Amino acid sequence: MRRYLCLRIFFFILAPLTAQQQDFAHIDFTRAEAIARQYRGEDLTNLPVLSHKLTAFLETDVEQFRAIYYWVTHTIAGNNRLQTKNERKSRKLRDSPLELKAWQKAFAQEVIQKLREDKTTVCTGYAYLLQKMATYAGIECVLINGYGLINSKKQTQNPNHSWNAIKLGNKWYLCDATWAAGYTDVLYDLFEFDYDDRYFLMEPTEFAKTHTPVNESWLLIPSEK
Repeated sequence: MRRYLCLRIFFFILAPLTAQQQDFAHIDFTRAEAIARQYRGEDLTNLPVLSHKLTAFLETDVEQFRAIYYWVTHTIAGNNRLQTKNERKSRKLRDSPLELKAWQKAFAQEVIQKLREDKTTVCTGYAYLLQKMATYAGIECVLINGYGLINSKKQTQNPNHSWNAIKLGNKWYLCDATWAAGYTDVLYDLFEFDYDDRYFLMEPTEFAKTHTPVNESWLLIPSEK
């Protein structure tokens, strides 16, 4: 069975899509991806330097972001045990808001520690790393908290997923490095890299079928007048 961080999600939810926005159909990402592969063995001890290595020889902001995104999704593995630990603790504390808040704060630090130590993480770690590296490269990027949906329905009362919005040119786009990276084979508790390009700059209307942000302005869907 496949398990996706931060929740279970199945391939039938989304029809196959062209992953990159039509805005960038003229961009060839071959060089950006080659640079990302070149530095795949780099560690996370110096993110500014790593971001520079990935982006210094790329001309456009979308190519630079592609190199960072590709590096993250092909290097950082999902940590199923860490995810399960958080789910169990969150369920236990769901009726104790103050204790739950304290746990979430402590867990966030554990996520960052595991990310730095062994390049494994959960959705908040993926989103955090993408945001930090993009920012160091001079690209505006924010971390978004919300709900991962199954069949258009929330699975919990509390937010259970994190992803990013990235500003390229004067326009915001959405991406989800967690779901793009791969899945956990729960039978063997092993993460399998299985890159899914659909979650790179996906159209907001399609993204909204499986993602609901706490702040709904990050849906990025223009309201009808």
